[in-house]
Amino acid sequence: MENNDLYEQTVNARKAFWKKIGTVDPYVLSYFLNPALIGSFGWSFVRQAFVKVETPNTVILASDGLSNPFDALDEPNQGFSLECFIESDDPALRKSFADLTEAWQLQLLYNVVHHIAGHGGIKELLERHGLLSMELSSIDVMEPFRDEEGRVGVLLGLDSIHIPPSIEGPASNIRLVSIKILTSRELQYVLRHGDAGRKKLARLFREQGSDHLSTLNRNSVV
Repeated sequence: MENNDLYEQTVNARKAFWKKIGTVDPYVLSYFLNPALIGSFGWSFVRQAFVKVETPNTVILASDGLSNPFDALDEPNQGFSLECFIESDDPALRKSFADLTEAWQLQLLYNVVHHIAGHGGIKELLERHGLLSMELSSIDVMEPFRDEEGRVGVLLGLDSIHIPPSIEGPASNIRLVSIKILTSRELQYVLRHGDAGRKKLARLFREQGSDHLSTLNRNSVV
């Protein structure tokens, strides 16, 4: 399969998937310049973007390009074989995607995919551990979701009850990785307890009813 054909099929597969979940915003937010050209980490192929999907109760922001095929590989592939998404019940997200460039949810998503592109092996780590955590900076949120040093924690890979865990891509399945913002207390709990702490947080989020949703309108579970 030619990479150009594989790329088009991959784009269409993602688009068809999100249309089943909700209303896809016709505006796609993309980089003005390829990040690889300005010293940042590049994604696969040439298209690096984000999409917005509205459901009756939430808004989903998702990466749209981490699963594009690597053009340097001859065999069919799905790039990093994953895409990331953040789902929020914040009504402020119900506006044109072009007006959301300063939204903390988009800042969070951008930073996570930047780190994933730089690392390259997140999918394998998720398969090994089930859940991962990450510390970020320069996210426009206040305490209790940001500590005194400006760090913001996220938990990656929590299950969703209404979003399937993967997209059926033309070369292989594309894993969907949820992003949940943590309170600073929850982040410290993960730093102290590692894998066991991440698993306990997942259980406590289910009991709280927040599951994988990223919202600032909730109490810390620890």
